[in-house]
Amino acid sequence: MTITIRQKALANDNISLYLDIYDGGKRKFEFLSLYLLPEVDAETKARNEETLQRAHQIRAERILHPETIPEVGHLMIVKEIPNDESPEVLDWIQTYIDWMSDNTDYSKAIVDQSKYLKYLMSEFLANKRRPHITLRKFDKEWFKAFFLWLKNDYVPQKYVRVEAKPLCEGSLHNVQQRIVTVFNKAVKFGKLKANPFYQLEKSDIFPKPKTSHKQYLTPDELKRFMASNERSPGVAETQRAFGFACLTGLRISDIKALRWSDIKRNKETNTLVIVQKKTKALNAVPIGNTALSWMPPKGDDDFVFHLPAKANVDAALKRIAKKVGIEKNISFHCSRHTFGILVQAVTGNIETTKKLMGHKSLKSTAIYADVLTNEKVKAVDNTKKAFRGRKQREENKQIPRTKRTAATNTHPRRITFLQDNK
Repeated sequence: MTITIRQKALANDNISLYLDIYDGGKRKFEFLSLYLLPEVDAETKARNEETLQRAHQIRAERILHPETIPEVGHLMIVKEIPNDESPEVLDWIQTYIDWMSDNTDYSKAIVDQSKYLKYLMSEFLANKRRPHITLRKFDKEWFKAFFLWLKNDYVPQKYVRVEAKPLCEGSLHNVQQRIVTVFNKAVKFGKLKANPFYQLEKSDIFPKPKTSHKQYLTPDELKRFMASNERSPGVAETQRAFGFACLTGLRISDIKALRWSDIKRNKETNTLVIVQKKTKALNAVPIGNTALSWMPPKGDDDFVFHLPAKANVDAALKRIAKKVGIEKNISFHCSRHTFGILVQAVTGNIETTKKLMGHKSLKSTAIYADVLTNEKVKAVDNTKKAFRGRKQREENKQIPRTKRTAATNTHPRRITFLQDNK
């Protein structure tokens, strides 16, 4: 057995002393709650000499009496920090959640993300056998360990019984934003002097994912998707709900909460009038005949759709897409992006798209106009390639070029099934 006194530099310029214990191929560390201070005068120098002497005494005791070494396997052993009155990490996250829940400035989505952070943190700390670690002890090394666990070891619950998939870049970055905000709030309320996150190197954090276009279905793909004959009740119900959402822009939370009483009927139009679950804002969306035809028969209760569990919804969507030859990796939220693209293509008016989708600002809606712009650029590029190919073939055949006129239609194709078929 070898026991070595080692030092660890802290953010406040102090140095923490700990024992590096190596025995039979196993290593563990015992932090001694002993600190060397910056030697600014003779008094601190004398105190540091006493601290080092105490560290050597503990090392000698561990060598002479190995039974006094804490038995915690390979895990890091951390003594209590003197005067550590900071709350436990999990308790503080819950305090933050309670505070947000009572504050109308925060949406339910943000609260849910914070609850998800608490779930992940509890899983991580249970894995590390440190469920009661405090804010002060959760330093930058713990931040790094948490991020590495999220990236390499955590398996979302929905993948437990199928092929394991790690969290995507977007999810990792979102969790990182949540924990940074939680610790920033601890600093603001005087529970911490500084947020350890900002001590991390750039290579230790999750970068913001590169902006990518939202996944959506084209009109032809949507028709093929809805034409699939599904016999399983759960799959058929998911298919109907997804198609209806593609033509109304409802989120899955709104689909689950949708009632027949939310549909206002008159001689001219059928309109959905709902309070959106995410934004708490009132929104009215007209329902076309195609969307009405994809609704299920009215049941005994007032709910329109009865979807299975989320994991089963995702599985059903991927099953149908594969069956009809759609190679896109779609989720239920893909329906909302599809609606945004369809409305923007039909109207060409971003303000109308914003209102129908219930967005609070044009910034969220602009992505749909950008997607259509990029699609038009691709179409023009393909047209240029086609004409270049024709030119080469004519030259090879030595056929004199004749004047040709080409009428091009720059307006997006009208999507008829969005309109009422009267």
